[in-house]
This record gives sequence, C-alpha cells and structure tokens, in this order.
Amino acid sequence: MERLSEPRAPGFALYVHWPFCLSKCPYCDFNSHVRERVEEARWQRAYLAELERAAAETPGRVVTSVFFGGGTPSLMPPETAAAILARIRALWPVAPDAEITLEANPGAAEAARFRAFRAAGVNRLSIGVQALDDAALKFLGRRHVAAEALAAVERAAGIFPRYSFDLIYARPGQSVAAWREELARALRFAGDHLSVYQLTIEPGTAFHTAHARGDFALPDEDTAADLYEATRDLLGAAGLAAYEISNHARPGGESRHNLAYWRYADYAGIGPGAHGRLTLGDAKVA
Repeated sequence: MERLSEPRAPGFALYVHWPFCLSKCPYCDFNSHVRERVEEARWQRAYLAELERAAAETPGRVVTSVFFGGGTPSLMPPETAAAILARIRALWPVAPDAEITLEANPGAAEAARFRAFRAAGVNRLSIGVQALDDAALKFLGRRHVAAEALAAVERAAGIFPRYSFDLIYARPGQSVAAWREELARALRFAGDHLSVYQLTIEPGTAFHTAHARGDFALPDEDTAADLYEATRDLLGAAGLAAYEISNHARPGGESRHNLAYWRYADYAGIGPGAHGRLTLGDAKVA
C-alpha cells in the first residue's frame, strides 16, 4: 500500500477473468488452462461472490467499463455472462454508456454464441484473429484459419455496436511488404479499433523452449522496428491512430478499459489471476 501522489482518474472498471481455453497457444503466458470439464455452475457462484466482495470495498463507484478477458471468455456460458452483468448492475451504479467488452476466439462454436452474448449485455467484442495467413496461424498454434476468422469478424460487425480484433507481427520470416499487405486486408474488415502486438518470447511458454532450442528465429531488431513503423504509418493513414503502443482507434473508438489502465483509474480484478488497482481512502492497493 502506498500514498497517492496523483489525483484519482474518473470512472471505475471491472476486469473479469475466465481462465479456460480449448488449447494453450505457444506464445501465451497468461493464466489460462485446458480442461475437459468445467463446473460452470460453481464458477458462476464464485464470480458472483467475488463481485460482492469487491462491491463492499468500492461502494457507490460508477462502473464505466467491464472487460471479460482470459483465457477464452467466449467459452463462458452466455448465461454466466448475463448473471455477472446483472449482479454488477445490482451492486454498483453503471454508466448509461458503459463499455462491456468480451474477448472471443473466431472459431465457429464461439461465433455461434455471439447473439447470446449481445443479449446478455456485451456491447463490444474483441476477437483473437492474430494473423490473416494460414501458415502463420498454424505456427501460432491457432485453431482457426484466416477465412474463418474474417467470417467471425463480419458476424461480429453485424451484431455488436463496436468490435475490434487482434493481430500479431514480427513473426519468423515476416517481411515488411508482406505485413503491409496483411494490414491492408485487415483494414477492409476493421471497425473503430485494432490491437496489433509484436510477438515476444515469454518464459514458461512453449515458444520459449522452442526458441531456445533454435527451432525458429524472430526478425532482428531493425526489421521489428520497420514492422512497427509500417503498422503505425498504414493504420494512421487509414484513420486508426495509435493511442498506446499496441492499440489503434478511430476518434472516439479507443477502448475505455485500456484507457482506464493507462490513466491510472481504479479497476477491480474478478476471477483467478485477475489484477486490480483500487483507491481506498488516501491509499491505493494493487
């Protein structure tokens, strides 16, 4: 616990972590796990109980953003998402224009549930596309192909008021020219937001082991910098300016949840491994 040296930012956000996936991506170092069976009713009860605890610490705060992350929260039963959002509205005032985001994979099973998540109250979808090249998707351990990903993006665009999708660059052997072509294709499907991440090798991941073995090499620093600059230039020219290192948006399309992090707003972490930052009196607790 430390004393505050800056004024508290407006707004209050909630991060809800669903830790389960169908498979573990080789680059992922998040708290995510593959399980054949998930006791969904018990998990729902646990989330609701943790919301009660968080509400007791933050009475009267106005919720401006809810973010379901993971893991793969599109594997969560839509009924669980609806129950969580209903409990949030019962425990806190919720801003009329609150942003409620859910991360999703573009697999057919998850895409079939998009309407149910919209009915549950989700108004922004973030889709883990990661690449528009099938060979790259296979390397990244993804379970979908590019055509399936773009179909999911189009489906989301017809259901949710706002949507975003993720891409990963600085992949082995990737050239600036090929990346510019991939970005140009992505822009044809983009809404008001894109997240574009440089591939990094994190300890404890399958890629860390494979990279140490010499199974693949990443682009050198100069090429990675060129890829980064091409990303900013191409997306900026298309009206999606960078508002932080990995996220690009049209004016007004910035993720409010991301901005809560960058502007030191308070947010509560709900679920296993979730991180929060709360201002309690004149102290802040992470």
